Amino acid sequence: MIYQFRCQSMESRHFRLEIDADGRHSFLELHQILQQALGYHNQHIASFFIPLSRGRKPVEISQLEGPCRHGLPTMRNTMIGMVITPSVRFFRYVFDLISDRYLQIELTGTIMEKNLREPVVSLQRGESPAEVLDEVINAKLPQGRKAPEPDTDYGLLTDYYEIFGEMEELVR
Repeated sequence: MIYQFRCQSMESRHFRLEIDADGRHSFLELHQILQQALGYHNQHIASFFIPLSRGRKPVEISQLEGPCRHGLPTMRNTMIGMVITPSVRFFRYVFDLISDRYLQIELTGTIMEKNLREPVVSLQRGESPAEVLDEVINAKLPQGRKAPEPDTDYGLLTDYYEIFGEMEELVR
């Protein structure tokens, strides 16, 4: 079964991404096609959050693997068809866990007769949200201006000298 997904971002109103994926594909393959389509580097940890039902905490399908996540779903071992059901219309792909930045993914349809070797981007429109918030902040500065350099002089010694004077005066 082929699942058709539409991805949207609250940060970029004109951004739209449509992906077709087979139910036998893993969430890791879906993550990789999203990273590729968005132009992101694979250095940040991402997770999918799938709602189960009202009032219950959503299931996190994470990239992290290891003994601390024993028994919990990971992207590598969780197939899309195992989790996505007709009752799951929306889920989130959180690409920045620190700032809680995500794509809202909607299941728009299913096709019963086809099989795909790998997930496919069927439509990409608009500018994708920035991978890191620093890029957004620097992009909003007027042309020709750079972000201000951080001030490394915190004034501790200067303030000390103003209040207490030179050390030689106190030693005498």
